[in-house]
Order: sequence, then structure tokens, then C-alpha cells
Amino acid sequence: MPPGKLTQSMSTQTSTQPLKTQFNWSSLIQLVLSILAAFLLLGVAAIIVLTTVIPFSTSGSSSSDPTQPLMVAASLAFAGALVLPSAWYAWKNIAFPGLEPISRTEHRTFGLILTILVLALVGGALLLGNWASQDNRIAWFLLPPLNIIATGLPALWLVYIGTRGLIPGFPRRQWGVFASGLVLGPVIILVLELILLIVVGILALLWVMLDPSLANQLSGLVFHLQSVAPNTDAIIKILVPFLLNPGVLFLVFAFISVLVPMLEEALKPLGVWFLFGQKITPAQGFGYGVLSGAGFGLFENLGNTSSGSEAWALLASTRISTLLLHCFTAGLVGWALASAWSQRRYLRLGITYAIAVLVHGLWNGMAVLSLVPSLQGLPNISIPTGLQQIGALSSTGIVALGALVLVFYIGFNAILRRSVPPMTTPSSGAGQAPDLPGDEPSSLPSDESTQPPSETSSSLPLPPGDFPQMPENNPQQMPTIDNPPSTTPETNP
Repeated sequence: MPPGKLTQSMSTQTSTQPLKTQFNWSSLIQLVLSILAAFLLLGVAAIIVLTTVIPFSTSGSSSSDPTQPLMVAASLAFAGALVLPSAWYAWKNIAFPGLEPISRTEHRTFGLILTILVLALVGGALLLGNWASQDNRIAWFLLPPLNIIATGLPALWLVYIGTRGLIPGFPRRQWGVFASGLVLGPVIILVLELILLIVVGILALLWVMLDPSLANQLSGLVFHLQSVAPNTDAIIKILVPFLLNPGVLFLVFAFISVLVPMLEEALKPLGVWFLFGQKITPAQGFGYGVLSGAGFGLFENLGNTSSGSEAWALLASTRISTLLLHCFTAGLVGWALASAWSQRRYLRLGITYAIAVLVHGLWNGMAVLSLVPSLQGLPNISIPTGLQQIGALSSTGIVALGALVLVFYIGFNAILRRSVPPMTTPSSGAGQAPDLPGDEPSSLPSDESTQPPSETSSSLPLPPGDFPQMPENNPQQMPTIDNPPSTTPETNP
């Protein structure tokens, strides 16, 4: 066969072969889990609303206060709505593989405008919520949306501050990491903490059984609690002296300040663990860790602020600093995980994890100790002077630690942004994001895969020596053609 015919035949055969795309199983798993989580959260929220509103509407204001169940329902519905984008982008990646939105350049004043809006809206929500929480007649329908504003907007701002310039614009991965921290992480951590609490309780019972004096004290404590069960003040009077026992204090702080931080800091960046093998950079590990930690902290805050009590505004404002702590420590562990995977810096991972546990443990310990001065006003309860002083110092220490965490949080992002190469986006294309280190590989090789077959076949790489060289464009060697045929159609006069 002549060379020209061979070239044309191979080109035609290559161009007519269909492009094989590998099915993305991770997107399917993300789609299924996200749909299940959203359906569960929204379904439970709807059930709570129905079981609360129907009795309240039939019996009127004489029934129980519906504020707390409606706030829980609103929080669950809000969490379920935040999981839906993860399902949407997972389905989009399955239906249209390789097509990802192009990252847009951020406006210079976006960060400033976002900060001003968050401060204004959150401050207004806290003020309005503080007024509404004092009146049950309006609290049941004002506090649920105000709680979402006061907890959701700080999470948005912290995610922006911690992730800007660090992670590429792949919404499927970003929403998937956030959803894993919002739903999957808290569920796993809660189950493990309950198991850990049961184990600690069993060990404590064994210790009490080995000491007859402690066993007698515990039996007397149980008897007194049963005798004054309906009276909350009497229960507190009985429990506080028991909790101030040095052995009990040791067990409480060992659980709250050591075991819980160790468990949470290992599983809080759950979304980063799912990226193992994706070749993410340390900067991207910090950004994805912030996303996962923000989801965990938001879920925790929604649960803690849904009580609807008169101290709602104080509780919601203090929980913002806790959200900052979760974002920072999860970001640190995510950065260390990516460093270990990509650079084999396992010592950095161990040290960073220990720092995250230490910061989290200090925060939890000072948060518990800061409650000690509030117990002094209770009648017939004497608190040691040294413990009162430690409690007062803890209130100041937790504020200082929060400010220090904020400085390191912003500074860590600024330092990591300097190590990130500039992101270049294609000037045109089918909406496909640029290939960056750690990004998801596109199912299609390039934009050329969407072109017609004739154009695609001409760009296929050919091995040298398989085809003869084409003659150079020399006018002296090219044959001349006399009277070439006309390319315009003839028309009859």
C-alpha cells in the first residue's frame, strides 16, 4: 500500500475509535452518601417541625415552649441543605466527566466587603436574638433563623480567610470535604467518644469497687440523688462537692483535655484523609483541613446553640471562637498529613498533631475551669480559693488563646500562599479547570478530545520513522498543473 494511503488509513482508524473514559467511583460514593445524609437530616427536621407545630397550633400558648425543638429542626435542615451541593457536583462530575468550572479572579475588595457584611449581620443577629430570647412569644419563630445567621456566617468568613489562594477551584472536592466534616466526621467522633466514655466509666467503677470507702461514698451519693431527683438546685448541691474531689477532677480533665482532643484532632480533618493518594500539596492540605474543620465546628455549634435559652446570644458569640479553633487545628493536621504524604515528613506530622492536641486540650480545660466562679453564688457550696483564682485566670487565658489562634490562623494562610505557584486559567475551552498539582485528573485528555475526529487525529503523536518525510515546500520541485479545474459552479446564460 502506498505511504499516503497507509497514513490516511491509520488516521481514519484512529479518529473513529471512541474515547474511553474511566468511571469515577469516588464521585458515585460521594453522591450516594451526600443524598443519604441530606435526606436523613431534612427528614428528621420535617418530623420535628410536624410533631411540634401541630400540638402547638391545636392547644395554643398553653402547651410547652416550641423554641428549642424548632431551633433543632432549623439547624438540621440547614446542615442538610449544605450537603446538597456535594451531591450536585458529584452527579455533575459523573454525567459530564472532565468538565469543571474555571476559577475566577477574586476582586480586590471582596474580602473587605465580606468582613463588613459578616460583622454587621452577625452583630445584628446577636442583638436581635438577645432581645427575642427574653420573650417566648416571639422567640420560637425569630431565634431559629437568627441562630443560622449567627453560626453560619462566621463559618463562611473563616473558610474564606483560611482557604483563599490555597486550593484549586474544584467544587466537587471542596463541597465533598466540607460535607464529610459536617456530617460524617461528627457522627464517627460521637460514636467513638461514647465508646471511650463507657470504657472510662467501667474503669472508674472498677477503681471504686476496689476501694470500700469510695464505694460507700458512691452509694450514698446515688441515694441522695434519688431522694431529691425533681429538684435541680438540690442535685447541683450534691454533685458539686463530689466533682471537686481531686480524683474525680483528674478523670474529668483526662477525658476532656486529653482523650477527646486526641480523638477529634485525628478524625476532624476526615475530608483530608479521603484525599490520600491524590498528591495534594501541604498548602492544599491546610486549606482542605480548614474546610473539614469548619464543617465539624459548624455542626457542633448548631447543636450547642439550639437550646433557645435566655443566654443564647452569649453562647452563640462565644462559640465563634470555638469554630476558629476547629478550623485552625484541623488545618494544621491537614497540612502535616499532606507534608507526610508528599514529602515524607512524618516527624512534622507527629509534632503538628501533638501541638493541635495541646492547643485543643488547653482550650477545653480553660473552658471548664472558667465556669468555676459561676458556682460560687450557689448556697451551701464552698469552692477553694485557689480553684477560684484558677477559674478567673482561665477566663482571661481563653480570650488570649483565641486571639493568638486568630493571628496564627491568618498568618499561616499568608505564609502558605507565598509558596503556591500562580494559578493560570485557560483563555478558552469547554469550562475545564487547569491541571495543577494535586488536582483531580480530567477524564478527557485535553480540550482536543472534544474536537471533531479529523482535528483530533492530526494531533496524535506519531513515532519517528513510521512514515516517510513530506517534501519541503519548494516551488521548483513541485509539479505544475495546467488549466486547473474551476472551483466555481458554471451558470447557464
